[in-house]
Amino acid sequence: MSEPTPNDVYLSYERLLDDWWDQTKDDVYLREDPVEVEEDPFEVQSLAVQQAPAEQIEFSEEESEALFIEDEEAAPEESILGQPRSVTFGEGTATLRQLSANMKNEDVRLRSDNAYRGALKALTLYPEEFNRFGDEYDVDPLLIASIAGYESGGDPNAVGPTNDLGLMQFTPTTWQEIMPGRSLDERTDPVLSIEAAAKLLDRERRSLRSIDLAVLAYNVGVPRVGQIMRGESDFPGQSNKYWPVVSLTHERVRAAIKGNLVSVPEEVVEMYQGFEQ
Repeated sequence: MSEPTPNDVYLSYERLLDDWWDQTKDDVYLREDPVEVEEDPFEVQSLAVQQAPAEQIEFSEEESEALFIEDEEAAPEESILGQPRSVTFGEGTATLRQLSANMKNEDVRLRSDNAYRGALKALTLYPEEFNRFGDEYDVDPLLIASIAGYESGGDPNAVGPTNDLGLMQFTPTTWQEIMPGRSLDERTDPVLSIEAAAKLLDRERRSLRSIDLAVLAYNVGVPRVGQIMRGESDFPGQSNKYWPVVSLTHERVRAAIKGNLVSVPEEVVEMYQGFEQ
């Protein structure tokens, strides 16, 4: 007798199942009234944060008016650079006045006090040099002296925190650019220092078309002044006080000399009178 094939075996199982069902199907009890089974519906849980219903707050008439007043007195919105949006950029000296520290600022006045004493000291020591180079480069000699007073306190041997030297506090890079052929040690020569300052202010004034912007550029450089005036950069460090301090000192020196309020050499008085004409 031959062995059954797999298919024959499968068919044999099928027949057995059919036979079993034929014999037992009548014993299966089918309910005519099946019970409905209540199933819990599947609930989809959201991952979003559930917001609590907003609480309704009622304000009295007085409280509502106070809220409106508070909104009106809120500080003006600031730009990315931290300056008020009301600033008009690109307007030269007008923009400089808006961005700089106020001349009535206490720190500005304290700095000006020191600069004023330094300027008078420098004018007393080097009146002829301020007059000569101011005239040569068409820069107010008293303005140069005011910068000297702020930069070094009128001391030709002053040493600054960033390797600045001399009466007008020149860095090595700026000195070599303005006074080519001169050694770095000559920065302590007050005559050369005054000449270099007048020359630098003249160059910056022509570049920026403003003596006020030139004063700021003396501290931060022409490129940075352009960025500040266009609203592309903030003042570095305390440089927002530089122009106000120098300007205030300049006004005080001029007023003191004009009103004979200080004891200075006759050359300084003549220098002031000559420059005013």
